[in-house]
Amino acid sequence: MSRKKSVPFAVGGLALLALLAADAADSVVPIQKPAARSSGGAQLMAFGGRSAAHRETGSSAKLDAALADLSRHLNRVRSERALEDLHALSPAARFMASTGSAAPLVAVDAVTRGDPARLKQALLALGLQHPAVYANDVGGWLPVNQIVAAGALGELVSIRASMPRARAVKASSQGDFAQYSDVVRANNAGLTGAGVTVGIISDSFDCYGVYDKPGSGVPASGVRGYAPFGFATDDAAFDETNDYLPASVNVLEEAPNCLQYGQPWELPFADEGRAMMQIVHDVAPGATLAFHTGSNSEADFAAGIGALATAGATVIADDIGYFDEPFFQDGIVAQAIDDANAKGVAYFSAAGNNADLSYENHAPSFATAGSGANAGEMLLTFGMNGGTPQTFLQVDVPAMFPGEFMGLIVQWDQPYVTGAPGSPGASSQIDLCVTGAPANTVLFDLDGNQVTCSGPNAFGVDAVQVLILGNPASNNSNTAAQTVNIVIGLKNGSPAPGLIKLVVADDGAGSTIDQFATQSPTLQGHPGAAGAAAVGASWFWQTPRCGETPAALAPYSSWGGDAILFDAAGHQLSPAPPPRQKPDFVGPDGVNTSFFGFSLAAGTDTSAVGQCANAATYNNFFGTSAATPHVAAVAALMLQANSALTPAQIFNALQKTALPMGNVTPDYLSGYGFIQADAALGSLPPGPPTMTLAAATVKVGGSTSLTWAAYNVTSCNASGSWSGAQQPTGSLNITPSAVGTQSYALTCSNPHGSAQKTATLTVQAAPAGGGGGGGLDAATLIALIALGCARALQARMPGEPMRG
Repeated sequence: MSRKKSVPFAVGGLALLALLAADAADSVVPIQKPAARSSGGAQLMAFGGRSAAHRETGSSAKLDAALADLSRHLNRVRSERALEDLHALSPAARFMASTGSAAPLVAVDAVTRGDPARLKQALLALGLQHPAVYANDVGGWLPVNQIVAAGALGELVSIRASMPRARAVKASSQGDFAQYSDVVRANNAGLTGAGVTVGIISDSFDCYGVYDKPGSGVPASGVRGYAPFGFATDDAAFDETNDYLPASVNVLEEAPNCLQYGQPWELPFADEGRAMMQIVHDVAPGATLAFHTGSNSEADFAAGIGALATAGATVIADDIGYFDEPFFQDGIVAQAIDDANAKGVAYFSAAGNNADLSYENHAPSFATAGSGANAGEMLLTFGMNGGTPQTFLQVDVPAMFPGEFMGLIVQWDQPYVTGAPGSPGASSQIDLCVTGAPANTVLFDLDGNQVTCSGPNAFGVDAVQVLILGNPASNNSNTAAQTVNIVIGLKNGSPAPGLIKLVVADDGAGSTIDQFATQSPTLQGHPGAAGAAAVGASWFWQTPRCGETPAALAPYSSWGGDAILFDAAGHQLSPAPPPRQKPDFVGPDGVNTSFFGFSLAAGTDTSAVGQCANAATYNNFFGTSAATPHVAAVAALMLQANSALTPAQIFNALQKTALPMGNVTPDYLSGYGFIQADAALGSLPPGPPTMTLAAATVKVGGSTSLTWAAYNVTSCNASGSWSGAQQPTGSLNITPSAVGTQSYALTCSNPHGSAQKTATLTVQAAPAGGGGGGGLDAATLIALIALGCARALQARMPGEPMRG
């Protein structure tokens, strides 16, 4: 096979690796990874807590738990090692050195109920860099020493750390085969996605091109290396030279400084966006590609969608998510998607890799008084245990490798203010806490506490709380597998919500909820937008064309089914509409790559079909991050075949022709099923054929050529200056004999419709006496010969003999 690249799963890429890296006894997809899932001596830590004193002062009311935790530990940051120390304090946040200030920067999203331009100016005065505005959200990079000052701004409702996570080439030959897109190209000569621009939003595009330079200081191999499985020099230039990517990619915005990713506490950027592009290039090799990072802020992500559309992208795919995106309301990224969709963009988003790892309670009871860290609160009853209310949820967390982290997310049925400045925001004050289970290794926070709490949220902010569990990349070993207890408290005097939801966002690491698991949806945020198609994942070797029917859903692929309770303005919808059908369909993942992903353990690929064989030399790219570009590239083929198709037509075609994977279709696990690219294209009406004249004007007696191509058709018929049945593609030499206009019309059809295109040839008279070819007529030629002979006689010297 050709050496093509595959991308690591982005939004959950690290956690998904956890599942894949589990030892063979527990893992459904064994991969070859050093010290994969064996337990080690590193300490699992919790991040994002507020101290009791911090909660009492109220000075951090507008800060989310991550910024509050960070701001009170800035005194631990050493000037000579600032970025290392900051990432140690908050591993899920993003940090960068400042270009104009001594203080490092942290990526933030700030929300206002007033004029966002005014908030932007106030934050710029505090040193905000790379500002982006979408709706009432101002994103950017704020000096860490200005976090508290930002919280004191009168224009500010809330400010949070931006914590993007990817939901993890020419590489993906198995996926191209499994979804029948190779058949589409084979049956439609010249159909390559040409003329269509596909935009990709992910972590980075070409940080490898920075890391592989001498003196970069970034290790290529090892636990903290950017290319632990080799291919360290496979950067964008290498891809373009070897046709893994087209000759040029339009990079609208690269990831923040590639060298400032937080070493040694975090892992390098993975160029997952470039890996996604390699999949697109494999399926639609003629498509133009554009890239925009999703790793700056949510406001920048939302603005980037519009920027890609302005740059000509009619298909966009992303694999980035944020821990704080709403489950029950369309946030700013979802709003940006809907806006792009209304303008004709077909948008595809990775569904996520959290399976059904969720607890949801539609009649929550807070009946037990809290104590210790939860003093002044009433605790949520997760269920009854022997007749006694159980006020903690026990979660088994597998060994986590250095650099891996996961999110604990709590939301409830109250609206967000982000993207909805007129919204009342949260009226319940919820506290999220985590501690090590008594029989297991204790879980510490930055202060050595065994209980870490977010602290109750303020009134009128977004209805969300997030804590982070992780193993800093600076450690040299995995953490031990252990059990943690999660507690949710309601501040005394605060009204109880009518629904509460907890998601363990481990990105496929393999965590489990021991008791009271409700197998609830985990598909979060913008993949649930009405204007987006959410894509689930199936390992390529477990698909019908590779020998398994029906296709099997990858065990980490996120489930959908949450209802949208509030409109985009934050107004409650009553009655609540039924849940949107998410995910929409499933694409293939696990495909071979040349620089991204992990090595699949021998014997895992059980397919006997030759085109579905794993190449052990190359890496494998897992997750909905890999499935999404496969499906997006099919949309590019569709749009070349018929540029008039709407996003709704594309989505509907993929849905109705997908192969069902469950007992009920659609469902909230696999949607309508595994896509079939050939059947999807075949269900659509054709677009007009392309008709090209080498020259639109000729003279009588001259000639030109007509070439044409029609896609997704069963017959073509000519009319006008030609006639009869024609092949879908062909060429014709034309030599007109009369002045005038000649029309070459071609009507091509399939069972769903027909389309016509006409090429018009203008035929002009030849020059006087030109006979159409510009030559001399016979009479003129004879006269010229006679004249020449006469002049020759006059010039002959006397006595010179005549020569014939």
